[in-house]
Amino acid sequence: MNWDEIQKQVIQQALNMGFSDCEMHYEKTEAFEVMVREGALENYENSNTQGIAFRGNFENKTGYAYTEELTEAGFLDLLETAKQNAQLIAQTQKETLYPPEPTYPAIVCENKDLEQMTPEDMIQAAKEMEVAAKAVDHTIMIDDCVLGKYRKQTAMANSLGLSLSFCKNSMMAYISTIAKDGDEVKTDADFWKGNDRNAFAPTKVGRCAAERAASHLGAKTIPSGKYAVVLDNAVMASFLGVYSSVFYAEQVQKGFSLLKGKVGQQIAAYCVTIQDNPLLEHGYASTPFDSEGVACYDKAVIQNGILQTYLYNRKAAEQDGVSSTGNGFQAGLQSPVKTAVTNFYIEKGELSQEQLLQDMGNGLLITDISGLHAGANTISGDFSLLAEGFYIQNGKKAYPVEQITVAGNFYQLLEQIQAVGNDLFFAQSGKGSPSVRVKEMDIAGE
Repeated sequence: MNWDEIQKQVIQQALNMGFSDCEMHYEKTEAFEVMVREGALENYENSNTQGIAFRGNFENKTGYAYTEELTEAGFLDLLETAKQNAQLIAQTQKETLYPPEPTYPAIVCENKDLEQMTPEDMIQAAKEMEVAAKAVDHTIMIDDCVLGKYRKQTAMANSLGLSLSFCKNSMMAYISTIAKDGDEVKTDADFWKGNDRNAFAPTKVGRCAAERAASHLGAKTIPSGKYAVVLDNAVMASFLGVYSSVFYAEQVQKGFSLLKGKVGQQIAAYCVTIQDNPLLEHGYASTPFDSEGVACYDKAVIQNGILQTYLYNRKAAEQDGVSSTGNGFQAGLQSPVKTAVTNFYIEKGELSQEQLLQDMGNGLLITDISGLHAGANTISGDFSLLAEGFYIQNGKKAYPVEQITVAGNFYQLLEQIQAVGNDLFFAQSGKGSPSVRVKEMDIAGE
């Protein structure tokens, strides 16, 4: 039974049972991963899951249910459970459904060519990553070397005529390496994700991971003080990911963000533009609609430093008397709708990281931070994080640096950015950034 048949059958059954209106969400995920070690296949995982979440209004109360049994008997149990859950609610609590919009954006995020990649192809590519990493130096060891292929189908329909579906696939490569020099040990990794098989270069991924680990051998600390800083693209993407919630309308409404009343005001440097783009080609979080059936669209959250909008789901939008921005998402079929970003990133500039370092002259290149979730306050914006990187002298890497702490405030960080690089990088979460040059940051060292 395909999705079209399922939605018609379940919705009609629900209406026949007395539901005044109803909605259902469907997800099917397929994943295949291989892990290699020392040139041999060590492990592989093949998974396939699917399920349906239902919500319906029965006697002015909303009931919920979920099933993975996609059979006529399973659908009947689903509806009976939702009906019983609605009847258990003490007070009237009816949710409103969203009617279909006139049009939805057409995006393609499924690459059929990727589906032709065999398990043997994947194992070979993973071996190439491992070989390339070890070729950097004979002392390099491999911690993890994984290659995965994924496909996800998302669909939703309701009794108001809404009927949407979307499918995307992707491939992920990850390798973690260990570099040793005597008793000193350094680890680092590289990551690639996309759905264009031709854009994946396994030898480059393996080599980069090994070079990063080896480059930090011999690191030392530096005196405490204020330093000019270049934040590596992955580091700035991490900051953006942790603090993305400050742009959520629901957080602003609750007083959990300092951006209240600042739409239309300058909150970042002129060179900073931040996009939330659900229509990004090959984007990790690309989607034509959110979990509430609202059409998604590309939007500038910050344009040349000026805050343009908060991000809304339907509930938060209703409270502010505006339209949803298409940012209402569920973490899973059984999770409530909350605000979330899609492909959320700082737009790239024109300078390479090397040019950013040259323009800085003397300072620090921060390549890694740790403790973000424990050392970052998402309300005040304050952070104090362990970091490592390189001391930069006359625009060049002088030596690696470790055992330092970088402290500051996210809101002030946005204001302190002086230049944005062209090396846009996306983390697996869909948060992205190029490298950025910051006027100065507080560094605690020796």
